[in-house]
Amino acid sequence: MRFKLINQITWAKPDPPPNALHTAFTHAHETLLWASKGTRYTFNYDLVNCFHPGLQVSSVWSISSVPSKEKLHGYHPTQKPLRLVRRAILASTGEGDLVFDPFCGSGTTGVASKELGRFFVGAEKEEGYAELAKRRIGAAVRGEVLRGITDLAARDG
Repeated sequence: MRFKLINQITWAKPDPPPNALHTAFTHAHETLLWASKGTRYTFNYDLVNCFHPGLQVSSVWSISSVPSKEKLHGYHPTQKPLRLVRRAILASTGEGDLVFDPFCGSGTTGVASKELGRFFVGAEKEEGYAELAKRRIGAAVRGEVLRGITDLAARDG
């Protein structure tokens, strides 16, 4: 199966963790690939841009690392911030769509999916992280974040 690369997004971390050994540059960014298996895909520009409608949305997203309040249910070493995952899901899916994360980890994709009114399926081979994901997704409120975003988009639209 062939995929078409739609965009490459760079998550720039303004507060990257230090490289304690000083053996390399600090890892201050990650790359998100957005691809489609066909010519049809979803891009919700207005929803992603509703917070700053006068600005062009860039492929470089400056989003802080995971805040401690997102680690209340437990710790995962490579956990992504909800703000980052919410934005990616909001940009590329519609309400009621199914989101699949084959490396679920702490469940951030599941939490963001639930908060944005999407359905979610995840896979995680480490039992401890699967339990962490279960706790986090269970505590999330379906549609909670989506309601605020769509209200804001309607007001500014």
